[in-house]
Amino acid sequence: MTRILKLLMPLEWIVLVCAAIIIGLYSKLGVRMPGAPGPDAHQGPLPFFLKQILTALDLYCLIMLIYVAWQLLRHLQRHRFSRQGWYADGFWQHLLSRVYGAAIVQDLRFMNALLVMFIEFGLLKHLIPLVNPKIYDEQFLAFDRLVCNGQSCSEFLHALFGRSEAVLAAVAGHYYWYYGYMSLIAFVFIVCARRRFTHEYLCSFVTLFLVGTLVIYLVPTWGPVYYMPEPFTFMQGTAISNLQQGLWAHKAALELNRNDPQAIFMISGFPSLHVAVVMLGSIYLGRLHRLLAVPSWAFCLLTVNSTIYLGWHYLLDDIGSVVLVWFALLVGRWCARHPREFSEYSAFPKT
Repeated sequence: MTRILKLLMPLEWIVLVCAAIIIGLYSKLGVRMPGAPGPDAHQGPLPFFLKQILTALDLYCLIMLIYVAWQLLRHLQRHRFSRQGWYADGFWQHLLSRVYGAAIVQDLRFMNALLVMFIEFGLLKHLIPLVNPKIYDEQFLAFDRLVCNGQSCSEFLHALFGRSEAVLAAVAGHYYWYYGYMSLIAFVFIVCARRRFTHEYLCSFVTLFLVGTLVIYLVPTWGPVYYMPEPFTFMQGTAISNLQQGLWAHKAALELNRNDPQAIFMISGFPSLHVAVVMLGSIYLGRLHRLLAVPSWAFCLLTVNSTIYLGWHYLLDDIGSVVLVWFALLVGRWCARHPREFSEYSAFPKT
């Protein structure tokens, strides 16, 4: 057992320690662990994790196929599609070393730790109102009004961009794109050839969520759309409004019966993990290639806009994300200096 524990990566240690904390909290509070919101919530977190891992495996296989095809294309173009080029530079040795053996095992360990972290994030967030029922929305709203001349930043953006159906659809659509962005960026780094760099990013990513959850415990807020819903009535009947109302219904169910399978608390404001995730991804993409960071930073600005426009967050929530990202970067860099050896797969040699 001791030997197995020594083989764990810092990333896996973070997830393992968090799991122990979660088990202790749920045992002390006498609360049943929920699954994903929906008809299968009563089954608990394990079935939800298994569904997520199957979906992730499909995405992983797809991205690996794209990776292999891209490397083949680059190699053939480098040698102008000559017959001798197929065997030049030890190409097949490099390629096979990436798609077999230790590399795949490391990829799957990275992916597993990431998915476990998401389950842990949901389980920790569920307990927030049971641990600290106080909310600090009034203070956050006061800062909004100070910055935006007496109104909330959400109302300022409503006046700036309007409240038309077209604008709302565009902003809400971008908000949903975040989930695809987060998944794609995570898997891009997982298949990245620089394994230690991947581990550093994922440690930062996991730290972002776990420390962000700790901050939510200390300073819980609901967000403008729940604390002052009047400015957001124009969104009623839309998909984004239905999502917000559904989350509030789960919160109400928790207040009636904490062990109701549908009682799943998922509301929080400070800090904005949406903004923090995109910001962190933009920083690490810039370290891979500067051009990759440009669209990612543009996406980050749009994310700041959508989270405030739709009422999920106050301005301070997004400012707090900057500090959270800074701390996550420090933890990631510390983990990268861990003496554990990773299988490094450098870019194919150039001629």
